[in-house]
Amino acid sequence: MVLTRSKSNPQAAVAPKAAAPTKRKSAASAPKAKAAKTDAAPDLAAAKDPLAAGVAASDVAAVPAAMTTAATTEANPPATLVAQPPAPTAPATATIPAPVEVPLVAPAAALGVASIEEPTVHNGLAAGSAIHPYDVVVSDIEGTTTPIVFVKENLFPYVTNNLPDFLKRNWASDEMTSAVEALRAQATKDLADGLSTATPIATESDVISAEKVQQDVIASIAWQMAADRKIGPLKAFQGYMWREGYGNGDLKGDIYDDVVPAFDQWKAEGKKLYIYSSGSVPAQKLIFGFSKKGDMLHYFSGYYDTDIGHKVQAESYSKIASDIGVAPSKILFLSDNIHEIVAAKKAGLQAVVLDRPGNAELTPDDRAGNIVVKSFLEIPKAH
Repeated sequence: MVLTRSKSNPQAAVAPKAAAPTKRKSAASAPKAKAAKTDAAPDLAAAKDPLAAGVAASDVAAVPAAMTTAATTEANPPATLVAQPPAPTAPATATIPAPVEVPLVAPAAALGVASIEEPTVHNGLAAGSAIHPYDVVVSDIEGTTTPIVFVKENLFPYVTNNLPDFLKRNWASDEMTSAVEALRAQATKDLADGLSTATPIATESDVISAEKVQQDVIASIAWQMAADRKIGPLKAFQGYMWREGYGNGDLKGDIYDDVVPAFDQWKAEGKKLYIYSSGSVPAQKLIFGFSKKGDMLHYFSGYYDTDIGHKVQAESYSKIASDIGVAPSKILFLSDNIHEIVAAKKAGLQAVVLDRPGNAELTPDDRAGNIVVKSFLEIPKAH
């Protein structure tokens, strides 16, 4: 590259010798600074626009020679005009040859920077959190495949609003008798464990009416739902009621739009899909069997609820891996609950956090070391 100047600025001829050492030093140090920046956070914008990225090495190296020629010409104008007539006619604007872009792009490619068309990982691939090949996907429901608002604004109100009538209509059935007995046993245990706010449930007799027992059941369920308890008897009773709601069309499972395409992809790759939710297994089947996306039960190889263990205990995930018959590291667990993620990873599972609208806000500590995405389709490919 040849850098020329206009003769109307005679002072420019004085600068070359003093400036050259400084520019050579900058040129030598520039690649090291760029490499350090690329290691920390590759700059794709700079790679695409070499002018924005800074002065290229070829540009700096050409400056001293061009300036020396300009100085000689200024010192001896007649000789320059006769010996090199084309030189003064060179453009006054410096240009950068196209090959300069190559060294800027190469370092980013060497680090394996993902294409902008690949899934976005909102927390980045933190050290030690890359996804490795897996054979099984185990997914939570609430806040993961299904909006939390659907559970809070549709499923829970359906129970509280319809409970009195549901009890009266089904009171004599064997299923109702079993469900109430399970609630009664849980209430007795809660009181024995020191939960003074727990509501005991009386047993119907000659002196205790069915209406009194039903009022106890209503009070017990209301207390447990207000505390958002993940207790088996409560979840079983909710599922019992929801079955009627799904069956008569009052309820339709709400599933995020990205779930079905992701399920299709995983199934095409030969992966098995399971559900692990605090909701009872019957309730899990209802939300997917009567979903707005149609019957989705064909996707799943099995279901787990709190019968296998609480979701914040690592042992529960070890049991799931053992039951499925695969190594924990071959399972990818998906959930919005950071405590569940911690428990799953402690058991050796791989895990991804779903940061869906309406989910509990994640702290910087929650994001550290975890892969956090907003959609199943953003989950990075295993490698």
